[in-house]
Amino acid sequence: MNARQSNSAYDAVIVGARCAGSPLAARLAGRGWSVLLIDREPPPANTVSTHMVYPNTVARLAEIGALERIEAGHRLNPMTFSVSVLGEDFEGPFTPVGGFDKMLSITRPVLDEALLGLAIDAGVETRFGERVSGLIGGGRDGDPVRGVVLDGGERIEARWVLGADGRNSTVARLLGLEKQRPLAGEMAFMFGYWRGLPETDRFRLDVREVGALTWAACEDDTSILILGVEPELARGTAEQRQRGFVERLAEFDGSFDPAWLERAEQVAPVQIVPETMLRGFFRDPAGPGWALVGDAGHFKNPATAQGISDAIEQALFLADALSGPDEGLASYRPWREERAREHYEWSFDFASFPVPEVTGPVFAGIAGDAEAAQDFRDSFSRLVRPRSGVLTPERRRRWLAAPPARV
Repeated sequence: MNARQSNSAYDAVIVGARCAGSPLAARLAGRGWSVLLIDREPPPANTVSTHMVYPNTVARLAEIGALERIEAGHRLNPMTFSVSVLGEDFEGPFTPVGGFDKMLSITRPVLDEALLGLAIDAGVETRFGERVSGLIGGGRDGDPVRGVVLDGGERIEARWVLGADGRNSTVARLLGLEKQRPLAGEMAFMFGYWRGLPETDRFRLDVREVGALTWAACEDDTSILILGVEPELARGTAEQRQRGFVERLAEFDGSFDPAWLERAEQVAPVQIVPETMLRGFFRDPAGPGWALVGDAGHFKNPATAQGISDAIEQALFLADALSGPDEGLASYRPWREERAREHYEWSFDFASFPVPEVTGPVFAGIAGDAEAAQDFRDSFSRLVRPRSGVLTPERRRRWLAAPPARV
């Protein structure tokens, strides 16, 4: 679909056509807004992502029509949640949300294509392969953002410019927004995709002193393997990373048999995500004529796989606010803060190597307490706060001599 000619005015220009920008565009267009969606890379394309969505987000995907689109072309593989932390094992389903009690792993080209399709069907116009190089207006009181400038000099006016363009957001940079409340974990991540691994209906997380292994079945017969490793291991040539990945994978005996790789087809080279790319932050979420959504405004460590959920929930909240009585977005910051409370820090707890004298007793306690194990699973679908709802004072008194500083 072609965009309007230069100098045309839109209700909203959204920069970024992925899991934050597309549902935001679709919801606004469904409310009668004229929307232009811009992305410098024509979607769908793969991107660094855990791909995991929990029942709360599966229910959202069903609600907005994306799940039906995906299932029309792919076989999804619902999974229960299986955890082993320092040898303490427990598994089970989630408390149902919207009728869904299992999680999914959906690769980003498949998910993002479905979300983009919803936006286009809603009447959103698109410009792909275009880069935003400037903003019209300073984004301050008395000088609101009034549009964008593309690389070639074309000016596109809009009442709102919405940045859904990831943690290295161009919109945030052009506004001069600083990162706030930074946090860092300890692990880097290595991951790869294989076809033909044994079929499984369990999402598997195995945390050991050397790091962590995640194994999830994505759509069709594709699986993703993710290793949390020392930052030094996620370096070197492609051959060295591949060898290091296989060698470290062998240390997770009991969870994964390395011989399975020999009988499977590796879809792409092992990819790395350095620890320096995983540092968390908040940015100011909105101002005169602009707002940020998804990782552009708030980035947490992917160890707890909350990025897709946050992107979609923020997109829908923002669209409802803009098209409702809160067009000034006064409620956006406090809502985002409340949603992130405890989960932001929790994500970095999971991106740190376990401390046996603390982590061991805590997860022994969770494994031995069915209610605590259920609360732990449900923290991932945002039904329970991870620290105040899982690690309650009463549980910590039972499991530890003193409250843990870090799990």
